[in-house]
Amino acid sequence: MRGLFLFFLGAAALLGGDAGVKRHQDYRAQAASAYAKKNYPAAKEATLAALRLRPDSPSYLHNLAALCALMEDTSGAFAALRQIAALGLAVPIERDPDFARLQGTPEFSRVLRSFASNREPIGTADIIAELPGRTGVLHGIAYRQRTGDLFLSDVHHRCIWRRDRSGQITRFTAEDEDLLGLFGIAIDEARNALWAAMRALPEMAGFTSELKGRTGLAEFNLATGELRRIVDIPDDEREHAITDLVVAADGTIYATDTKAPIIWQLTPGAEDFQKTIDSPIFASLQGLVIAENRLIVADYEEGLFAVEVPSGKVTALPAPPNTALLGLNGLLALPGRIIASQIGVNPPRALQVVLNANFDAITAVTVLAAGLPEFTDLALIATMNGLPTIIAQSGWDRFDPSKMKQPPAHNVKLFQIVLP
Repeated sequence: MRGLFLFFLGAAALLGGDAGVKRHQDYRAQAASAYAKKNYPAAKEATLAALRLRPDSPSYLHNLAALCALMEDTSGAFAALRQIAALGLAVPIERDPDFARLQGTPEFSRVLRSFASNREPIGTADIIAELPGRTGVLHGIAYRQRTGDLFLSDVHHRCIWRRDRSGQITRFTAEDEDLLGLFGIAIDEARNALWAAMRALPEMAGFTSELKGRTGLAEFNLATGELRRIVDIPDDEREHAITDLVVAADGTIYATDTKAPIIWQLTPGAEDFQKTIDSPIFASLQGLVIAENRLIVADYEEGLFAVEVPSGKVTALPAPPNTALLGLNGLLALPGRIIASQIGVNPPRALQVVLNANFDAITAVTVLAAGLPEFTDLALIATMNGLPTIIAQSGWDRFDPSKMKQPPAHNVKLFQIVLP
């Protein structure tokens, strides 16, 4: 729990927003500061305020449970832990000293059994490919139906790999010092293009402080892998990080910025980005898909949003009761539903989200896959032969660039999810 609070305090410091309106991250920072001073009543009050704004946060519930335990409010602690279990999730409390007063009691054992049950396998996801001995961080995925080629972006090696129909893997893009860590990728078949979001970060090979802050999109020839151009994000004296994108039918590209609350667009033939929307309602934008004249966008800190194009109207899509939609990463649009990879929870999951006809409310959330063997360290998701295909064992969890030069060799798995 102490580690959680310290992490939250650091994360909250990165967020912007309207100084006149308190967000749940502001209360989180207050709670972390009070907790560090052992002012548990103040930390609890701030955590409750954060929960009123984000009732689906297992982390806030975890913190509340710990604070209640420290204040000898046993019933409050167990109530918060049961709420986490009702979300279908688990948190590590077995050896946490903040829960010392509860450990060993019958009720604590019942909570641990509920958490263990939530870690049990759910759904069906088949390993359709294994990529042995990878020393990179594979993050983005795109499938070309016409040729059967599967493309995988590599953050560490700053390249894209191609896996052909026979299963052979070759490097698709050449080495180029202008390429950065490559994240989300998308195919534009009509224009023979493969686009990649990219940013400079310590996990990429050759990172230097001089590269910090660089981000944008790279366009490649879909047939040859030749780099056509790089489009950088304009300098507005804010930090930016482009990590995912989607291509519209007319060739317009929409890209999310995880550092600034901006959705960017690049229209066909344009040389520079324009802003689709710049709004403090966002905190950490991730994957996005197109649904009619809207973008459905995942925010790691805030859940799901619908953004109308071109008006820029934003509609928050609250999580239904007993559902957690924080920690979302990649999105995939299928007829009548959206598939999402959720990495910010335990266990990591693949979700199915159904929206109403007006795209202004979520009608159902279903866990498609969780707790399966090796279904961890998830990255982005794409359609392959009509089914969601997701990267697991991507390499993120194994790599600390402050301690090693590259991720240790590992076997990346590609899971294909069976739909209900």
